Amino acid sequence: MAMSESTLQMLLARDAAFLQRLQYLLVQQARVVKAEALATPQHTARSNYATTVINNPAGAATQAAVMIVGGVNVIGTVTLENSGPVTTATDAALTSQIATFWTQLAGADTGV
Repeated sequence: MAMSESTLQMLLARDAAFLQRLQYLLVQQARVVKAEALATPQHTARSNYATTVINNPAGAATQAAVMIVGGVNVIGTVTLENSGPVTTATDAALTSQIATFWTQLAGADTGV
């Protein structure tokens, strides 16, 4: 019997290798956010979250993983191999997903 998409995504969200990859990519995006214009919508929340990520990448990755694996760039890319869950999502696709969800990860509203 095939595994549901949500089961595969949650396996990926808990995978140690994926979490290390996510840590790296979150910190890279945090650097971008720290350099953004102060007039960027929700900048203070976004910048504060960037500081949190920089100070604790492992904790940030663990907390962000469930949201990130549920993004359109990751859904449908996960298979279960003998070594565990594997995603074909590239670093660019994951970085794009992180950037898309950054404001929500920061706890800020994105509605107008």
